[in-house]
Amino acid sequence: MHLQNNEQQYQVSLQAQDNYKVIDSNHQEHLAKLSGQLRANLRLAVGDYIVGIPQQDFVLVKQLLPRKSVLQRQNSGEAQHAQVIAANLDYIFITMSLNQDFNLARLDRYTTLVWDSGASPVIVLTKADLISPELLAERQAQVAENAFGIPILVTAQDQPEQVETIFAPYLEAEQNVAFVGSSGVGKSTLVNLLLGDNAIKTKTIRADDDKGRHTTTTRALYVLANGAKIIDTPGIRAVGVAGVSQAATDQSFQDIVNLAQQCRFSDCQHQSEPGCAVKAAIAAGQLAPERLVSYQKLQVERQYDGLSSRQIEQTKVERLFKDVGGFKTFKKTLKKK
Repeated sequence: MHLQNNEQQYQVSLQAQDNYKVIDSNHQEHLAKLSGQLRANLRLAVGDYIVGIPQQDFVLVKQLLPRKSVLQRQNSGEAQHAQVIAANLDYIFITMSLNQDFNLARLDRYTTLVWDSGASPVIVLTKADLISPELLAERQAQVAENAFGIPILVTAQDQPEQVETIFAPYLEAEQNVAFVGSSGVGKSTLVNLLLGDNAIKTKTIRADDDKGRHTTTTRALYVLANGAKIIDTPGIRAVGVAGVSQAATDQSFQDIVNLAQQCRFSDCQHQSEPGCAVKAAIAAGQLAPERLVSYQKLQVERQYDGLSSRQIEQTKVERLFKDVGGFKTFKKTLKKK
């Protein structure tokens, strides 16, 4: 990339609403402002690389450079739009606690979002010390069955000294990584341990329900001593997946995709069709029925992407009467009776 005059390349290190900070090549942080031409049409994300011109008190952003990966989720509602969480990530740590937050269906959604982003997923299971060894082994096996080669890291609150070693393979110089997950699963605590200080304020576990309090309200990038960059993100309540590619969904559900190739019908919906290999695998105990439910929910959500509320209702009706040839055919049949 050719820079002109006194232009420099920076990386967005903080985004809070329309307020930004950027870091330069020496990891020095500066306030940043969008130029008038960009302000109306552009919103930056933490991790973005930009071209800017240093001013006396801030950096004037002139250009957003192409993103190699984009982590985003779809906001629900009739006017659906994607919310960019972070950009230019190499690895994304999907963080889930092993106690009350444990939810395989939510994990499926996160892995689908990450595959769709272009970054590589890593599953991080936290609070292993808060459950029994037997339950830990059971839940690790459940995650491994769904992960299909995704690395799985396990951390415990009573072993903080092991965190740096566990994450070291993913934190090489200039690598961009992010932690995502629900509120209170321990993302900020892990980042604090990796940074070696208390740069991110965290709160303790509530005694009544052993869940953490949500603390992160902005998206921020932190630089480790070796130059690796970590992004902490706010907890996500609803993991919307409308808009993700079919390829990302297939990558998260390789077991179902492989089984579906053996179904009698190429367009099998794995419901009541004869010769369904997916249903046969469930009956034989080779596939958890909850796994298929999770897959079908994601497929339906993808089908509703970009539709108005009226179109969504029409689509639901058609799906309901699909087995009898559609709603119009059903109405005609009723009139003949």
